[in-house]
Amino acid sequence: MDHLGILRDKIGRLREEIADIQKSNEQFRRDGWNGAEAQVGHGQRNERLQAIQQELVRLADLSRKVVSTEQMREKHRTRLHLIEQKRAS
Repeated sequence: MDHLGILRDKIGRLREEIADIQKSNEQFRRDGWNGAEAQVGHGQRNERLQAIQQELVRLADLSRKVVSTEQMREKHRTRLHLIEQKRAS
């Protein structure tokens, strides 16, 4: 299973969502800060940005664990390969 690929896809989707939120916030600034609905939408977008930030922190931690696991597997494969070479000699 390609764990790093899955993480990259997730991060890509979050980047797209951030870009969409940025566009909405730019429109909010251009159109003015008028109306309760606009204020609520702005607040919701800010909350979502904070949630995305927390999710990215979790993904970064998970990514480090995946890389560490992959490194351990490779180290184990290398050891097995060396043992097999010694046995074949």
